[in-house]
Amino acid sequence: MRYAILSDVHGRHEKLASVLDDARTRGATQIISLGDVGGDSCLALLQRAGALAVFGNYEVSGWRRLRPEYRAWVQGWMPLLAEDGFLAVHAVPWWPEGLETVDDFSAWLDVTGRSWLDLFPYLTDDEDYMWQALAELEEAERTILFHGHTHQQAVWQWGPTGRLRRLRGTAVQVKADHHYVVGVGSVGLPEDGAWAAYVIYDSTTGRIELVRLS
Repeated sequence: MRYAILSDVHGRHEKLASVLDDARTRGATQIISLGDVGGDSCLALLQRAGALAVFGNYEVSGWRRLRPEYRAWVQGWMPLLAEDGFLAVHAVPWWPEGLETVDDFSAWLDVTGRSWLDLFPYLTDDEDYMWQALAELEEAERTILFHGHTHQQAVWQWGPTGRLRRLRGTAVQVKADHHYVVGVGSVGLPEDGAWAAYVIYDSTTGRIELVRLS
């Protein structure tokens, strides 16, 4: 399977349309959205593309403002996808026990008075978060964690030596006995110099491509 994995559109319809077109030219067979889509028109594009999706903080705070048909779709999203050897989340692969849906996350914020950052911390803000993410990967028996939320592309590799290192370049070949944490960047509001960014992952060849449109 050849996946196009994108995140953080934030209502930029033109950019999302360009990314979806680019993904098709690169042979993507499944679109995965990691949340913070923003707006009915962008949701319509993803729905027509047959996208799988997880929700982010934007959906948790704003799902009530969506048109009914898109609201119902978003309410069916989960916080995590466990797919073809990988996990896919908006921010981090953990949250308070018992929360499963957009409604659950929204209600938890209402009841506790806590910030959405308590549910969606930035994975790269704390090294302990990275180690916890790797522990979640091992427990789930998956090799790669794809995440959004940071609006930056990055690939971190952890192997048998126990060393965690950031990889450079735009393509990564997945190695046996290694685990990877991949920030897919942002379609709508990149913070690393791209006009729009996303990732192609080929589960057959084990190749991760960091795609940047300008």
